[in-house]
Amino acid sequence: MKTGSGPVRLFRHAAGAAVLASLFVLAAPASGHAGDAAPQLSCYRLALDGGLTDEYAATQLCRGARSSAPARCFLRVQDEGSLTQGQAVQLCQFATPEEDPAACYLQARRKTFLEEWRAVQLCQPPVTEFLRYCPVYVH
Repeated sequence: MKTGSGPVRLFRHAAGAAVLASLFVLAAPASGHAGDAAPQLSCYRLALDGGLTDEYAATQLCRGARSSAPARCFLRVQDEGSLTQGQAVQLCQFATPEEDPAACYLQARRKTFLEEWRAVQLCQPPVTEFLRYCPVYVH
């Protein structure tokens, strides 16, 4: 019997299908909702729907986001603060659900006499400091 016919070929086909099926299961999101948008896209849409009109700024805000926290942070400081759009992006682009630079900034503005740019620097998440040494260039 040739190795490419009959039961051997059927076994190879079934094994290949099982491997493909297991890869699809592994590639599906952990939440089990295969149709959910990527967190970066959810962040981007929230920022644009919330009033950010500059698509480049929305991209910078949400690049690498693991949740919509950067957009929520941005919208909060734009609503309650006195930051420019660029300063709000700078403050919020690395926000996470656990780390809320908007709360820090708004509290600093209420309780101190810091200038906006100092409050932004003070309240940025620590990842910003590391990126100064490892810049990422996007063309």
